[in-house]
Amino acid sequence: MKPAPFDYEAPASLDAALDLLARHGGDAKILAGGQSLIPVMNFRLAEPALLIDINRVAELDFIRRDADGTLRIGALTRQRRLERDPLVAAAAPLL
Repeated sequence: MKPAPFDYEAPASLDAALDLLARHGGDAKILAGGQSLIPVMNFRLAEPALLIDINRVAELDFIRRDADGTLRIGALTRQRRLERDPLVAAAAPLL
């Protein structure tokens, strides 16, 4: 099947993505990898009016350690980067 018609936005900043979410609320869905959402849309189990593609939002791609030692991993951080990052290896070697 094909998904129902939808609008598509690809904001370049976190603020722009949050603005789109605020304006469209429950009618919008976030698209990052698409492994879960796209098949559901193809079966029309989800019919968002708007897809917000966050892949260009650079603020969501990070690995850092806070002052208290907490490891923070951004929503768009790729698996390969996790595998090679020294902070991750030190703080969470099982990742």
